[in-house]
Amino acid sequence: MIDSKDIEICKSRLTKLGFEKQPGGEMNHGQVFGLRYKITKRLQLHFKVMPDGRIESELEPPPEYPGAHLNQKHSFSPHKELNLLLKKIKIRYRMRTPIPETCNYPEENEPDRPLLWQKILLIGIVPLVTTYIAYKIAKSDS
Repeated sequence: MIDSKDIEICKSRLTKLGFEKQPGGEMNHGQVFGLRYKITKRLQLHFKVMPDGRIESELEPPPEYPGAHLNQKHSFSPHKELNLLLKKIKIRYRMRTPIPETCNYPEENEPDRPLLWQKILLIGIVPLVTTYIAYKIAKSDS
């Protein structure tokens, strides 16, 4: 948790480090801001700050891979990483104690060959187009 007076400073410093808004926007869960930092092609740090200064953060697949992004087995709370990040950007914070045991020993499980949203869309469109073409052919024969 950070002091609510430091929220905008935190956002500014994270942006200078390369944090960005998620592509396509994000659903508002009451946060003052939400940013992400792409660590690898399939892993991002998602960082949200609530009006009271509470931080909600996850290491997770980016939303460009919706099947993996929505599967919670691929995400975990980055307590140690947040400690380092907040110290680096010189933001005072308080940690929630005790830290849940699952956060102390996370199982990093990066998705293996997740589908991009474009491929998911294509998988849905191909049968639709095929059905439409078959319908047009059948209708023209009658």
